[in-house]
Amino acid sequence: MEVEIKAKIENRENVENKLRELGAIFVGEETEEDIYFQHPSRNFALTDEALRIRNGKVLTYKGPKVDKDTKSREEIEVNIENGNKMREILKKLGFVPVAKVRKIRRIYKIGEVTVSIDHLDLLGDFVEIECIGEYSSSRHKVFQLATLLELREFIRKSYLELLIEKIGRIKDQGL
Repeated sequence: MEVEIKAKIENRENVENKLRELGAIFVGEETEEDIYFQHPSRNFALTDEALRIRNGKVLTYKGPKVDKDTKSREEIEVNIENGNKMREILKKLGFVPVAKVRKIRRIYKIGEVTVSIDHLDLLGDFVEIECIGEYSSSRHKVFQLATLLELREFIRKSYLELLIEKIGRIKDQGL
């Protein structure tokens, strides 16, 4: 089970300094581009599911969130060789590409926990704390680290949901 929490942050450098003080290891920085798809007969916004292709390399299904405090949910991923061909297959099956979300992500690792510092142009900066494993143990680890980072207000919405709230219904993005 993936247990994840997210918080809006005002100062990335402060969070990164605290992570280093706690012994976190900087893994790297990457740009992620996610293309989200809508099911032909099921509204993922209502079922709290998601289907995306990340960087043309990974197809991910995210199930509904399992609790009220975190973004914890089942996540199934598969590597794909050709993102364009995968998009064609999904379109032939009736899936519709609905949005593109691009972020710059700085990744840290501290024990079994992954911390991502994300920047999205229209939304600003966020920190995501994630641990994959047994639910209650993973949940404890992410909230413990959040406390050490002095994070208190958490966001359960995805970046896609936040973008839609910010700019309204996402129009054709050349998908």
